Amino acid sequence: MKTFKYSFLPKQIYRYANIPANLIMLFYLLASILGMQHDWKFVFPLLINLILLYVLNKFYFRMYKTFPFKVQINNEEMICSDFVLNNREVKIKLLDIKEITGGIFTGRAFMPLYIKTDNEKLGFSPHMKDFNNLLKIILTNVTKELYESLLERITKIAKENTPTRKKK
Repeated sequence: MKTFKYSFLPKQIYRYANIPANLIMLFYLLASILGMQHDWKFVFPLLINLILLYVLNKFYFRMYKTFPFKVQINNEEMICSDFVLNNREVKIKLLDIKEITGGIFTGRAFMPLYIKTDNEKLGFSPHMKDFNNLLKIILTNVTKELYESLLERITKIAKENTPTRKKK
């Protein structure tokens, strides 16, 4: 089995960057609430802060539930562990993968990649060490139908993003 992990800095950012960001946002939220006592126009920064807090925490809680920080994989199964919120271990047979979304399959290579089975949804960030090798192992061992649909999706995205040149 081959093991994939995040390096130290991305792992710390993914686990703990939510804490100082929330503290800063709460400070601005408090300042907006106090400012509303003097002028009603402070309701706009208050609403913006509430929306940003919601979006930020929604992303981090989804990530805490779906992102494993340790992945062990061979040609048949993948074992994911070291989640933030719990100590569960998820075993997925690569042939049971029903859908792969996000990342390069949506045209944004820097975004997380999500793998779905009947029971699980797991996310992987491209900041993982040897992420491309992990993706290669997954893609070479999924069903042929899924592989062909993903290949079609990437081909379509590549055609849409390729500039056409005019001959002179």
